[in-house]
Amino acid sequence: MSTMPNDTDLLRLENVSIALRRDNREMVSSVNLAVGRNELFGIVGESGSGKTLLTRTVFGLHEDAHLSEGSITFDGTTLTAADHRRGMKKLLGHDIGFVPQDPFSSLNPSIRVGAQITEALYLAKGIPPKSDRARDEAIALLAEVGIPEPDLAFRQYPDQFSGGMRQRIVIAIALSQEPTLLIADEPTTALDAFTQRLIIDLIVERSRNRGLAVILISHNLELLRQNVDRIAVLYGGQLLNVFAAGDLGDNEAHPYTEALFQCLPTRDKQLHDIRSIPGEPTSAGFGRKGCAFATRCLHVEGLCHNNPLPLNRELGARFSACLKGMGTDGGH
Repeated sequence: MSTMPNDTDLLRLENVSIALRRDNREMVSSVNLAVGRNELFGIVGESGSGKTLLTRTVFGLHEDAHLSEGSITFDGTTLTAADHRRGMKKLLGHDIGFVPQDPFSSLNPSIRVGAQITEALYLAKGIPPKSDRARDEAIALLAEVGIPEPDLAFRQYPDQFSGGMRQRIVIAIALSQEPTLLIADEPTTALDAFTQRLIIDLIVERSRNRGLAVILISHNLELLRQNVDRIAVLYGGQLLNVFAAGDLGDNEAHPYTEALFQCLPTRDKQLHDIRSIPGEPTSAGFGRKGCAFATRCLHVEGLCHNNPLPLNRELGARFSACLKGMGTDGGH
């Protein structure tokens, strides 16, 4: 069932499934969610949960997987499995900006920083790369993301910068496109804790100042709770939960989300209150029948292993796929 268009939605995923190209094995199953204009939206899950596979494939960045089912609507334009990849290529680098995980491999080490930004300006806006306008805009972008002495940085090579500074340059390149949506795929993975905080603050600040929507992908639930408006939880390639970040720990949620929350050290917890999740994680590709978290869940019942998983067909702002109905606002 499709829902009526909502002018506040920038991005809508309806019944989206992702499969591997080599054998068409389904890895992510029937995801339904919406991201609002100017919204900071987080996607969380353990390693292998399918969060990066989903987002990279949705935005046409994964060579080994494809959209096998469903539709993606971006800013009023709907793409189906048949035309998805071609349509996304037209949006990437213009309406959609991307900040990858690793700042060390995402910049060309043999090309000066300024030339990489002016090339992005040319591709996005048609500004001649060697023009004064391109140089001025590139230097302004370097200053905007907090690069010291941006005039000097414009002439330097990537290996003359630290990891944190390189990631700022990558963000400057993404912002040069003036996107309406910025995808940040675990953008602090390769950075120390202090630099991580600075980069996340920068992304949040740029989002608010520019009116950007952001999808921030992370395995760190606490980082998302502190910085985004809403969070989607993936596990085993299934969408298990969508909720307001401020509700975490206050309202009932999917048992997997509750278990993740119990792992977090917070001010009001004693050491004995922090618990690990028992059992081994289930990777993407679990399928549609039963809950992928059932083998590790403290609330498991017989139906959790065999019943079809509830789907967020109404694209609800709050949703739980718990088969027992815990924390669900009619998203089934």
